[in-house]
Amino acid sequence: MNLAFLALLPAALLIDRLFGELPSRVHPVCMMGALASRIEALFRRGSNNALMSLSGTLACLLVVLPCAALAGGLAWAAQVYADPRAAWFVSAIIIWICVAPRSLDEHALRVAVPLAKGDLEGARKAVSMMVGRNPDRLDAHGVARACVESVGENLTDGILSTLFWAGIGLFFFGYPGAACLAVLHRSANVLDALWGKKNEKYIRFGTFAARLDDALNFVPARLSLPCIAFASRIIPNLRHNHILPVGWKYRAAHESPNSAWSEAAFAAALGLKLGGPAVYGDLCVDHPWLGDGTPDAKPAHIVLAVRLMWHSVIVFTLFEVFLIGMLSL
Repeated sequence: MNLAFLALLPAALLIDRLFGELPSRVHPVCMMGALASRIEALFRRGSNNALMSLSGTLACLLVVLPCAALAGGLAWAAQVYADPRAAWFVSAIIIWICVAPRSLDEHALRVAVPLAKGDLEGARKAVSMMVGRNPDRLDAHGVARACVESVGENLTDGILSTLFWAGIGLFFFGYPGAACLAVLHRSANVLDALWGKKNEKYIRFGTFAARLDDALNFVPARLSLPCIAFASRIIPNLRHNHILPVGWKYRAAHESPNSAWSEAAFAAALGLKLGGPAVYGDLCVDHPWLGDGTPDAKPAHIVLAVRLMWHSVIVFTLFEVFLIGMLSL
């Protein structure tokens, strides 16, 4: 093991910070979505019964496993036919593609800026790119609250979980393992977003994709709470002493087994109450509230949430790198 080995995850984050996401027309994650649509067209047929659940399981595996194998295979080929430096570079690029904190930052600030200027319609349009709820039914506080919720949730399932599995792969299997498991998590996350909906269309077909995503996010979600609590101490004006007790209190107050851990932590840090009733299309869903603060979120809360997201990513990554280094001695 050398310093380059330990620098893999920080390097992927640095690339993201410097360059952001690839354009959607050439982004491999968008290509995963296109592949998923083709697979769905072949497998999602017939009535919603046990056979549909089996079809959804096979469809999920036909997306996740080849994508993960391709990523691991590229890093392995670079390592075998070139040298470890090439494998390091390929793996760093693949992990960069899978994590996107800068994109989350930019999406959130596209909500905060017009909202701070009083442009509610512009803020609604921007937040509709982050959440599935009906933006026309959101007032200014609701827009800000939805944005903060999205930052808190995506911190775990879109960033920390991918870094966690990349680190697991790196420790056990080297650069090919890091690339493989990063893509495995990212592809499962994409399928959960596409198929993991609790509606008539996907209630059976998307069950396996949703359960797989829940399983992959289980440990990172629970690690996010102490990570956010530690990161909050670096940022002024956050209620860092409230994060652990409030996060623990509301950890199970969500339909998802994982989402409340980071969302409740963000609510506590910012002095907010997140969640609550939300309208999807014309359907009102009575989500539980998370946190003991005020529901009146403001643009300043979005800015603080973005800062907390970045600091949490850095803390999580440094801790993971330190742990890999210590266990590799």
